[in-house]
Amino acid sequence: MSITRRIFLRNGALAVVGTTALPSFLTRAAFGAADPGVRPKRLVVIFQRGAADGLNIVVPHGEASYYAMRPTINIPKKSVLDLDGFFGLHPAMASFEPLWKQKHLAIVHAAGSPDPTRSHFDAQDYMESGTPGIKITDDGWLNRALQELPSNAGKTSRPSEPSRLGRRCRGFFPAKSQRLRSII
Repeated sequence: MSITRRIFLRNGALAVVGTTALPSFLTRAAFGAADPGVRPKRLVVIFQRGAADGLNIVVPHGEASYYAMRPTINIPKKSVLDLDGFFGLHPAMASFEPLWKQKHLAIVHAAGSPDPTRSHFDAQDYMESGTPGIKITDDGWLNRALQELPSNAGKTSRPSEPSRLGRRCRGFFPAKSQRLRSII
């Protein structure tokens, strides 16, 4: 059975939400805490390379133009999971709603690049390097961010092979990257 991005995100969200109902020892095991009572903060970055319609994932249901301009592909208002009276989630994203309510989820909506490139591949590269318009950047934005954390705060469990790292993780700081099939 092949694992699609949609199945991975859905099941991953269900796993995270499900840990709120588990006994504390299982929650610690799931989050990898070394000591009881210690729950280190984690940053999980999910970078989707296209094929996702952002306006139908985080729906601007409070905007009449959304419905007027998308008469055949909009998400009906009655189906949207309201977040703040203006934006809401696609019904298939229901497993993320508890994370939003607990303030464990932030949504960066309509993010883009100031670079006017018409090249899809350059645009992807700029998003990962975090340096729009500059093609010679050797490291990625996430790796540079990890280097700015207080000592030991951003340590990862092991460095990964450079060929397996996404561009955003490449750089001086040892970063961890796992392929989808490796973590299922």
